[in-house]
Amino acid sequence: MSHEDSAPTPAAPPTLAAIAAQVAGGFFHHLVPAFRPPARLVCPSDEAEQAVVDAMTQAAAARGIPVEVIDLRPAPAERLDAVTARLDGWRSRAVDDAPDAMPTVLILQGFDVFGDDAHEGPTYPFRSEFQFDRKFLWLFIGRDASRMRFLFGSYRRPLYQAAGDITPEDWRPATS
Repeated sequence: MSHEDSAPTPAAPPTLAAIAAQVAGGFFHHLVPAFRPPARLVCPSDEAEQAVVDAMTQAAAARGIPVEVIDLRPAPAERLDAVTARLDGWRSRAVDDAPDAMPTVLILQGFDVFGDDAHEGPTYPFRSEFQFDRKFLWLFIGRDASRMRFLFGSYRRPLYQAAGDITPEDWRPATS
């Protein structure tokens, strides 16, 4: 047997479905729904985004947790304002009246549209309302990593550190 015959073959890269399942598994850890901090995710393609939505929906259904997907891209400010209007913070009558009700996973697609100075207005009232909300478990999805960093990684932005980054290594842009 030669040396070439004994060399391990490189593992095939994980499929989109496998990566999405890992993302969903991390999002729905053992403390969900009692404790699930908001999360943000950068998807490299339409296919990856759909795989994540599918995996999240399946993982949530297995736990009896409802899911709502909102694509912000067609009308970002109006759709985010509509989400903000549904929030009622710590003193949620919906939660107080039904304490055993499952929170809904709210997947906000196209959130990176807000990642510049021209679109930050709607995020200011949203931050103060969503950060104490008890009716929803939050997942912010975008495609543009730099715009998502602009939103959540700059101390000058209203959403600074408002959601932990759960983007898998395979989907992170290479740093130079």
